[in-house]
Parts: sequence; C-alpha cells; structure tokens
Amino acid sequence: MITRKNAQTTVFLPITQNKTKKVILAALFAALAYVSIQSLHVAIFAPIGAPFFHVGNAVVALAALYLGFGYGTFSGAIGLAIFDIVNGYAIEMPIVFLGNVLVALTIQIVYKALHRFSPDKLWLVTVVVSSGVLVKLLTDFLNGLIRALVAGASLEPAAAAAFTSLLATAINGIGTIILVTLLYLPLKTILTRFVK
Repeated sequence: MITRKNAQTTVFLPITQNKTKKVILAALFAALAYVSIQSLHVAIFAPIGAPFFHVGNAVVALAALYLGFGYGTFSGAIGLAIFDIVNGYAIEMPIVFLGNVLVALTIQIVYKALHRFSPDKLWLVTVVVSSGVLVKLLTDFLNGLIRALVAGASLEPAAAAAFTSLLATAINGIGTIILVTLLYLPLKTILTRFVK
C-alpha cells in the first residue's frame, strides 16, 4: 500500500509491487510506439537514410518517465524496433534500438537526479526530455557518420552529410519535447489511477 508520504517521493509510477500491471503498461507503451510511428509519419529529406517525422519518440520518452528503469527503458524502444522490422528497416534496427535505449536511460537518470528539486513541474519534464533529445541527436549523428564512412566517404564529407541529416532528428526532437510536456501530467494522473 502506498502512503501519502511515499506517493510524494515516488519518482516513477508506484507499480513495482504489481508485476502484472507493469507488464501490461510496458506492452501498452510498446504497442503505442509501434502504432504511433506506423500510422503517422511524414518523410523528410536527408542526405543519409530515409528519416521521417513521427511521434514514436514521445512514446519512448513517456514510457521512460512512467515505468522507470527496465520496463520503461525497453518498452518504447521495442515498439519502434518492431516498426523497423515490419517496414524493411531491419538492417538499421539494432543501432536505432540501442539509440532509443540510450535516450530512455538518459531521460530516467536526469529525471531521477532532478525530481527531488521540483517534482512533476512542466519545466522539469521539458529539461529531462530535452536531455534525451540531445542524446538522440548525438546517436543519430554517429549513426549517419558511420554509415557514410562505411559507404566509402572520407571523414569530412561523412561528417557533413551526417550533420545535415540531423534536421529530421531535430524536428522529431522538438515535437517530442512539446508532446511529452503537454501529455506528461494528464497521463500520469490516469496511469496512477490504473496502478492503484
């Protein structure tokens, strides 16, 4: 049973004692990540790869914030990995999956570190998700750089191509920050009722 004192100090949703509900929520976030990217994506031009705008990264961030380490780290990333496999991006899936896991871990670490100063404030959620977006920009840059180098480009052109391909990641990042900031508190209220 969660007391009022424990509920105020809980960083992530207080569902560690109910594994069934945690698995249900993790599966829900994986399904939401898949459906959100499958049903709503718009292609964006880039010199490397075939990026598109989607809201799947927002689901990854929300899963990380709500479910914490473990389930929260992998649930959203699994949904995006399933999308990659189903839609012909299986060759890129491992590196994208790893990038999403790193984003989720970053979000969780920064949230846990800052939560004690100002729990559940919108500025906190914005800062936390922004840290995840920065990691996503870094992992996508490294991914593009490695792909260009493997394709035979020298370092400077490879770095330039990888950098110009970050426009799609930046657009997705801005969308992710806005969506998560708007959805975090209302969804946390709903999910807290579910886990009781």
